[in-house]
Amino acid sequence: MGAHVLNMRSSRKFWSPWWAQIVAGLFVVLLAVAPWIWLWLGQRGEPLLPTPDSDAAGLIVVLSLVALLGGWFARVVGRGATGFAIRTDVGIMLSLLGLATQWILGADPGFLQGSSSPESQRELWIFGTLLVISQVLYFVLAKLRLSVVALLVALLAFSAGQWLQMVATYTPADPKIYSSLIYAGPLLLGIVLGFLGFLRAWHLVLWLFALAIQWIMPSVISAVVTILENPAGSWGNSVSKFGELTAASAVQTDWIIPALVTLATAMLVSVILLIVRKFRRRSY
Repeated sequence: MGAHVLNMRSSRKFWSPWWAQIVAGLFVVLLAVAPWIWLWLGQRGEPLLPTPDSDAAGLIVVLSLVALLGGWFARVVGRGATGFAIRTDVGIMLSLLGLATQWILGADPGFLQGSSSPESQRELWIFGTLLVISQVLYFVLAKLRLSVVALLVALLAFSAGQWLQMVATYTPADPKIYSSLIYAGPLLLGIVLGFLGFLRAWHLVLWLFALAIQWIMPSVISAVVTILENPAGSWGNSVSKFGELTAASAVQTDWIIPALVTLATAMLVSVILLIVRKFRRRSY
């Protein structure tokens, strides 16, 4: 325990300069887009950032992972301090806006001269909307209480499994393990719920809500991606199509195994923490 405390203190000291926090934000984005950077190295014509038109799923994964990793960093290392979260976010925003500029200018060189195409404008609106949502989630994860954070992790944890699957495709690993990597999200959610604990009744209610969110999120993301890549026309048609796609996909989604992984992890972490706390009380 003492070594853990010393490591946390040294880590916080390392990241204490303002410039280090900005660099951390840059690194968060670099890590999130790593699979697309690897793809770009092989195919120089590809953008470094997934685009809404051709890879909406990839863009959602990147922005979700940025919110998840950045929020965790600001919350744990920065102890949720507002200044720390803002400076880290400066690095995140600089990176994302720089990558977006590379993508827009590569696809539409006349953008800066005011002659952008309707397709570029639409893609930019989608990117801006998703970016704002990602920013809100980032600050909520960094600042609010653990009960709220647990629900947001349930909302974003899918990105961890999908990102790992993308990375695995560039490694010589056995393809059979690819499907198991999707359970990284349920595992992550289980760890967070474990820290939340189960000794209070309303925490168990939060566990149920988190499991419901975890079950529905793949269907929601699939519906959003379908609509972004194949526009349904008016807002009314888009909302109607979104509801139909989500409902149809949710019925077919396997929720049992992810829920079991989450619950088993949550119970294990909760019990371990209870034992550790009792041991520490007796030691003092």
